[in-house]
Amino acid sequence: MNYVIAETIKTRRTILSYFIFLAPVINVILCFLMAGSLNIQTFELYWWSTFMIPALTALFCSEHERQNKKSGNDKMLYTYPIDLYRFRNAGIAALSVKLFWVYLAMAVVSVVSTFFLGVLRISYGVAVGSYLILYICSLWMVPACLLLSRYMNIYILLCVNVVLNIMLPAFVADTPLWVICPYSYGPKAIEALAGIKVSGDYIAPQGVNLTVLIAVALSLVVFPALSIWESKLYNRGFFEKRVKSR
Repeated sequence: MNYVIAETIKTRRTILSYFIFLAPVINVILCFLMAGSLNIQTFELYWWSTFMIPALTALFCSEHERQNKKSGNDKMLYTYPIDLYRFRNAGIAALSVKLFWVYLAMAVVSVVSTFFLGVLRISYGVAVGSYLILYICSLWMVPACLLLSRYMNIYILLCVNVVLNIMLPAFVADTPLWVICPYSYGPKAIEALAGIKVSGDYIAPQGVNLTVLIAVALSLVVFPALSIWESKLYNRGFFEKRVKSR
């Protein structure tokens, strides 16, 4: 827990804190301009799922790595008697919590914007539940983007994550292969729960069905698996630095 608190404090006054409030507002403004009041509710969910989630995750992870380098952690950590495996897991947990607040803010802003600006296409409960399901189904991106952020700058990582999030679900979402493509978990769950297809078209929602349960279950398996793998790679990298420095 101390590691998580330390990692949270480290990024408390960075650009990440501002995006908790800015990202939902930007999403609503863009969707209102592109879709109008009639479709703003469903377009907010589609745009968030397709573009904002991969972009924000890449941004948060890149900024986290930048803060590590800025504070000298890459050079100092291996001189201290700390558990680097737990330290990296704490970073993943801190980023996951921060992203949760972004999703929660988006759910609240969506309800408010629909009430004042839009037409109710799906119930408020389903809308809020859809954002929470998307959060669970996108958690795996945190360790994945943290790993890639050590080898890519923020612009390349952002582009790669957004493009993959658009292209892969379009190819596999309507095939049995979606179960082995984590990028498809969120879109498949939202298609069933809220009736928003990968293409952005609106269909009759089916509610919580087997597809939603499978997507959530797979996400809850992939996220810890990637977190453990990334933390072990991080720990191994610093161990190699220890050996070389002697």
